[in-house]
Amino acid sequence: MRKKRDSLMAEERYHIDELTGLHSLTGILEHLQGHGEFAASLKTVIIYINIMNFKSFNKRYGFSGGNEFIKGMAMEILGVFPDELVARASGDHFIILSNSLTEKEIPGKLDELRDIAHKYEKGLVMRIKAGVYLARGDEEDPVVMVDRAKVACDDIIRVYDRDTNFYSDELEKRNRLRQYVLDNFETAFNNRYFKVYYQKEVRTLTRNVCGYEALARWMDPEYGIIAPGLFIEVLEDVRLVHKLDTYIIEQVCADLRKDIDLGHEVEPVSVNLSRLDFELCDILGEVDKCRDKYGIPKNLLNIEITESAVAAGADFLGDQIRTFRNAGYEVWMDDFGAGYSSFNNLKSYDFDVVKIDMNFLREFQTNKKSRVILANIVDMAKELGIHTIAEGVETEEQYEFLKRIGCEKLQGYLFGKPEPISESGNKAISSGENCESMEIRNYYDKIGEINLLGNTPLRPKTMEVFNNLPIAILEAEGDNMKMLYMNNAYETFLNTIGIANMDEANDRFKDSELPDVKGLKEITVKAESSLTSRAEADYVVGGSVVNSKVRFISRQGDKASFALVSRNVTLYSDGHLADSVQAAMAHIFNQYFRVDIFDDSGTVENIFLKGDQVAIADRVKESDKAIRTYADLYISKSEAERFVNFYDMTTVKDRIKQSESDYLVDCFHSSSLENGGRMQMYMIIPFYYNNKWKYISCCRYADEMVGSWRNR
Repeated sequence: MRKKRDSLMAEERYHIDELTGLHSLTGILEHLQGHGEFAASLKTVIIYINIMNFKSFNKRYGFSGGNEFIKGMAMEILGVFPDELVARASGDHFIILSNSLTEKEIPGKLDELRDIAHKYEKGLVMRIKAGVYLARGDEEDPVVMVDRAKVACDDIIRVYDRDTNFYSDELEKRNRLRQYVLDNFETAFNNRYFKVYYQKEVRTLTRNVCGYEALARWMDPEYGIIAPGLFIEVLEDVRLVHKLDTYIIEQVCADLRKDIDLGHEVEPVSVNLSRLDFELCDILGEVDKCRDKYGIPKNLLNIEITESAVAAGADFLGDQIRTFRNAGYEVWMDDFGAGYSSFNNLKSYDFDVVKIDMNFLREFQTNKKSRVILANIVDMAKELGIHTIAEGVETEEQYEFLKRIGCEKLQGYLFGKPEPISESGNKAISSGENCESMEIRNYYDKIGEINLLGNTPLRPKTMEVFNNLPIAILEAEGDNMKMLYMNNAYETFLNTIGIANMDEANDRFKDSELPDVKGLKEITVKAESSLTSRAEADYVVGGSVVNSKVRFISRQGDKASFALVSRNVTLYSDGHLADSVQAAMAHIFNQYFRVDIFDDSGTVENIFLKGDQVAIADRVKESDKAIRTYADLYISKSEAERFVNFYDMTTVKDRIKQSESDYLVDCFHSSSLENGGRMQMYMIIPFYYNNKWKYISCCRYADEMVGSWRNR
């Protein structure tokens, strides 16, 4: 078959592409229209291939590099489709003509070609888009087959997650509608078939309406409502979209003027601009002209630019965005997260607001990753000083999540569908919806600047990477420990306990007899042996109680690594007396192996713990259940009921009154095999705090005490 194809190409040397040696477009069309083996029939399959990002490849590697890429791709296509005719249509476009491929085979072969093509990319993403047409027998001219394959390919050029597209009845209908749009745009424009629909934007904190987005709708007498996704794309292709956008902006200004004259509360309206608006006209001048004509303040018009437009725009677009912002307009990035280079766009351009693409919310229930990504987008935007709005909100669950992560504004069917101005205005008034006043807008915008996800929400935004959580990486090798890393916050923590820096901390680790070094070592051992690879404990360093949470990371031979988060529990800065008191209290705590706080509401909280016991209060907050669990774990079975009765917090005050003492104390044998039934002393001391009775529980081993309790 390949020899026959080569023979055909030799005979058709006048229809051969010089660069690749493949057929040219005219050559492959002659075969389709002829009477030979590859003449059009019901078996004919046309695959139209477009290699994306080839212009960037040419720009980086020059024409010679581009030519080598094209020649390499031509050889790979021939290798994957050895029994078909292959043509180079133009530039980075190829056509495959077959009369033997089946519909099921095609996706696999195209995926094979894409895998092979990666070796030619040289660091650039060169996606292969393919449109496929399977002959139907109703083609008046075989050339139509190539046209339809190209239409199928063009249909997914802007679709990120689809690389192969089969021509279908739906696509054919959409193609006819595209042609109708081309033929009737001027008529629709002159007859004012284009209408402005408004969709609410609500403030997340209050659910009050705080703005609207203006959306274009084509109300056609023949087709009804024509989808904007269709006619806007067509108008961009024929470079007429600026006429539509300036028309919509003028209509928005006219509608705002009516509301102002009628005394209605007005909200800012965001209008969408295409990348081509900046190329085809002085769009800032057009916006200013419309606004001046109707006397509309700049703060009532926001400019939205889609992320795909920014990504595809030339370098001058950044200057255009700055010009709008310098003129006093807010500029928003629409559909953030829908394109190839979202984060790079935030680095390269200045935006006041990012509008998060609705696709994240479409997968809200089924893909937990979308929640993490949403939270990180909000977190990143806040750190950059950019406000956030999410579109596509349809459920209360989505609303509550977006509120919790600090997304400032929301838009979606939960709050209302796009509506024409008459219905939108009447609906807002009759339903009693609250609209945000312009005077309070800045107030809520300032609240929106607070990053509820960050660990430094009170710190001014300085574009510095900063983590307020004190984190360190600790390495243990045998009995030796040393810090491998600590962030600035951890070094600050060390300063509060009298250690200057990491070097001094590592010097301290060399003295393995220090109580705090022993304590930290015990936590690492506990973390590595724990099922969760985590452990937590308190110990005293330099007169301060330190709480450390440790996570085991990995082990290689004698070396083991741990992540460490520590805090000074007793950090105060109000003078020498307070320091002395806190130091004394810390050393008192160190006389006990655990200290817990109970209160009248029936809950318990562990505030100090050392040794092998666990902080049961972290798992069970109800004090009666916690005491029962503790008795089962740590108290001799013969004394468990007496222990539970001793910790009956509902009778503590009465029992203290009867004992004519300020506290309760009793001793119980440990059930731990390691402690061999060792006697433990438990003390309960009541105190009144924040209008509630609370009780501090202190536990220690009785045999460590001096006096009458030793031999009890």
